[in-house]
Amino acid sequence: MHRLFDFWERYMRIPDDARLFLENHGQIKQYRKSTIFSSPDEPKYYWCFTLEGLVAGLHYAKDGKKSSFRWLSIPNSYFTGTEHVFTRRAGSVYTTFLKDSTVFQLRADAASTAQRRYTAVSEFFHILKQHQLTRLRNHVLLLQTTDYYERYRILIEEMPDIVQHCDIGIQQEYAHLSRGTFYRVKKRYLNQRNM
Repeated sequence: MHRLFDFWERYMRIPDDARLFLENHGQIKQYRKSTIFSSPDEPKYYWCFTLEGLVAGLHYAKDGKKSSFRWLSIPNSYFTGTEHVFTRRAGSVYTTFLKDSTVFQLRADAASTAQRRYTAVSEFFHILKQHQLTRLRNHVLLLQTTDYYERYRILIEEMPDIVQHCDIGIQQEYAHLSRGTFYRVKKRYLNQRNM
């Protein structure tokens, strides 16, 4: 839990009562790689902060094949087991752990209460939401880019936090690049950087 508070304190001082509320209502949970946290058929009513590991929102095509990453939750970001924390409606993705992960978990009703009761919690949630929106915008930009070299450049330069926490295979999938294309544009990128 200290990692959550340490990250939060980069932005503001945490009032003692807000800290105590989260300590009393939250819990640290560990999940193994490949565990499904929630699905469209089985929502989980939690707000979760990723302390370590990697979590993904995966969309599956009607034939059951994974079609795409909708989002990634890297350390110091959040996810929910529903469409968003203020609804009981399931999302359209499977929330899955891509690495062994540790998360701070807060029931959705407690997260909603904390946000209403404590200004610092509300501000922290907004900061995390802004970080998430920035990652999602960069991902949309990356996927809208038809030039593979430019797509790789955006991944490396605009999304270093994703690159830092994802292995090559996940980077390839996230950028929608085949293995061969990924290595070809990576080589070109490195050659141009070393000129």
